[in-house]
Amino acid sequence: MSLSTLHHRPGRLPAEMTSFVGRREELAEIDRLLGRCRLVTLTGPGGVGKTRLAIRAARAAGPPDGVWFVDLTAAPEPGLVARVVADALGLPDQGAEPLDATIEFLARRPGLLVFDTCEHQIDPCAMLAETILSAAPDLRVLATSRQPLDIAGEHTLVVAPLPSPVPGEEAAPGADAGAGAVALFTDRASAVVPGWTAVGDEREAVALLCRRLDGIPLAIELAAVQVRALSPRQILERLDSRALEVRGRRTSLQRHQTLRSAIDWSHELCSPDERLLWARLSVLAADFDLETAEHVCGDERLPAVAVFDLVSGLLAKSIVQRVERDGRVRYRMLDTLREYGAERLEELGESERMRVRAFDWFGETLRRAGDELGGPRQRHWLEWHAREESAIRSVHEWGLRTLPDGPLLASLIANGRLLCLRGRIGEARHWVRRMLDARPIGDTAAWVEAGGLAALLAVFQRDLPGARELAAVVEERTPPDGDLGGLGYARAAEGCVALQEGDPTRGCALLAEAERLLAEARPGEVIASIVPLLAGVAHAALGEVDATRDIAVRMKAETERNGNVWGHAYARALHCLALLLLGSPAEGLTAGRDGLRTMAEIDNRLGLALCLEVVASCLASTEEPKGAAVLFGAARRQYEDSGAVLFGPTYTALVGVVKDGVRAELGDEAYHAAADEGGRMDLDTVVAEATGERRAASADVPAARSRSTLSPREWEIAELVAQGLTNREIADRLVIAKRTADSHVEHILAKLSASSRAEIAAWYTRNT
Repeated sequence: MSLSTLHHRPGRLPAEMTSFVGRREELAEIDRLLGRCRLVTLTGPGGVGKTRLAIRAARAAGPPDGVWFVDLTAAPEPGLVARVVADALGLPDQGAEPLDATIEFLARRPGLLVFDTCEHQIDPCAMLAETILSAAPDLRVLATSRQPLDIAGEHTLVVAPLPSPVPGEEAAPGADAGAGAVALFTDRASAVVPGWTAVGDEREAVALLCRRLDGIPLAIELAAVQVRALSPRQILERLDSRALEVRGRRTSLQRHQTLRSAIDWSHELCSPDERLLWARLSVLAADFDLETAEHVCGDERLPAVAVFDLVSGLLAKSIVQRVERDGRVRYRMLDTLREYGAERLEELGESERMRVRAFDWFGETLRRAGDELGGPRQRHWLEWHAREESAIRSVHEWGLRTLPDGPLLASLIANGRLLCLRGRIGEARHWVRRMLDARPIGDTAAWVEAGGLAALLAVFQRDLPGARELAAVVEERTPPDGDLGGLGYARAAEGCVALQEGDPTRGCALLAEAERLLAEARPGEVIASIVPLLAGVAHAALGEVDATRDIAVRMKAETERNGNVWGHAYARALHCLALLLLGSPAEGLTAGRDGLRTMAEIDNRLGLALCLEVVASCLASTEEPKGAAVLFGAARRQYEDSGAVLFGPTYTALVGVVKDGVRAELGDEAYHAAADEGGRMDLDTVVAEATGERRAASADVPAARSRSTLSPREWEIAELVAQGLTNREIADRLVIAKRTADSHVEHILAKLSASSRAEIAAWYTRNT
């Protein structure tokens, strides 16, 4: 990975923050290979520039919406490789097998998938690439790895170092002077010392320096940073002595020795405290923020208050990079530099202690998040979890091999709650399974709670036998006078099993008991807030609709008071259903649409499917059958994406009556055509259709459009569009979901009858 690949948005190609130097022949060869081959792997040692080359080649090879970038360092163990790929594709995780969802998504469209740093998980990555390529005939894969994937159809391209001139010799005829190692050194040196150029004898020194560094881009970039304090000749002299020493005692390949010597020398140029921080930062996966660095790396030897200045020093030496995520400044190290730091940490005898500190920091933060997840800081913690998910995966992978049950269970339980609210039921259950497979289940309250939550997850994944088995274990291990929270979750799981088996009477009784147990043992806990809503559906199935309405009204008030956005959205969906069954579909439509908007914002596909169904049912009852059919089709697609269910056949039968009525009114052919249309819609269009905003936007708009044409929020977004910000950058600036920003821009285009962002910018300029 290049030093200059700094800003990465999941699934998108990382932005290039510095100029791209050379590699014309390699880019042409990659383009040629991708034109006739479906799998191209760029191989070579660390630091040679494979990632930067892949990003540039991918950007030239396909349209932005058809290229996906997968950073495989986010998968600390083989079981998460498919999940990381699905994340990059923007696929939800509500229980579906991520490989199946990935194949279904890619099989329908052409595109280019970039697998970066495959050597981290070479075997599962190779198997995944082979499976995907077999299932998606129009897909190509461009991979980077220190070794080939070694699967059928693979074409490898060895990425060579940049060409370095022989000092004192003229360049070969036709050679591009701006394409090699010297050009890279000059470019990077002028970035740290504005206006710097090599003059006179310095030209020969730079050429010799690049040759000594074997043209390895990472080594050259590390050396170029030193022009702040040294001339090229001084850099060469100091590096030369280090390189000779390293080469004299190492037996690895010459280029590996060269890169090692450059990193060794950069290490020696750091202060003792900077070296120590470098080593300690190696335990942090992916990118990290300053607060994390202070808490994990700071101690009596390296005070936390000094960490910022030390990070700044490492930043100046290009050991640490500055990145931005969600409008926040964060930091990261390249894999090669992190690996070097990990070696140094091992030599210092601090590896175990630093990993414990990293686990303690993330574990304690997760537990605090879990405690506050049912309140007004819910959105804050969901956003935090999304930023830190790679680090959280890494500490749990280490913890499963090392830590005692107590702290590990507490952290995994809190992590599971966050994953559930983010719609990642499959990953939440993955970690529970890892724990249950690795260790015998115990009798502690934490084990019982984990078992109860695991039973509930199993139900949502439609594993009813697994849920029953776990619930039985929980009941057996719960002491009568002990913590009854785990038993409460188990009862909720049993109630959901009853609903899915078509027994709402038994479901009602079990869910009522679950609510009572959880109210006593876990008051205010976020997952517990959905239990009464499940009971509300059971009452509706029994024809006790007044009870359903009362539960919905109570839970709407309670979740709104607590700041539980997730629970409040489900409560509004239940209220919509109750009002529909009570003969007030127009009133129900408002509640359902409110819940739907929230589900879309938090990207909860299972909740979105529920809201789409109840809104569609209300539309059908207000004589809008075609709109209802479209939303029924969209809901079906969301259920398929989520791979999960909540309520079972009795609820399905209730909604089925409405669907049958719509089908009868429209006729089979028209119904299926409308439903298929809904199933093909992207999420933003679905939300606009369900909320009525799409139809409103398509209505005639007066020719004269003043500032009042847009809402205050839309005006604010139009201003940011005029400033040239992307939708992702707008979302970061306004602290909203990217999907929400997309929807606002689409609405602005519709209101202005505009066809491009440039027209929005021009309109904004005219009206300011």
